[in-house]
Amino acid sequence: MEDSMHSQKNSPACFLRWSVSKVTDRLYAVAATVDGKEYDFVGNFKSVREAQQAGRRYAEDLVHNSMAGGRLSLKQQPLAA
Repeated sequence: MEDSMHSQKNSPACFLRWSVSKVTDRLYAVAATVDGKEYDFVGNFKSVREAQQAGRRYAEDLVHNSMAGGRLSLKQQPLAA
């Protein structure tokens, strides 16, 4: 039991968040982050609802991609030289 608790403490945390910013009356920009520091531009959308859906979809895609060894898993571990 102690070994499993120790391995959980050393596991990297996942930080998925997106933000929606109003650009104009009918334009909303979405940015997302996987580490809380660097944000990726997701896109511009015509409504808050579309923007929120895009942010949610982007976060879900990052999670699925990380399970396959994609971008999210690479951000959490430094690349070997």
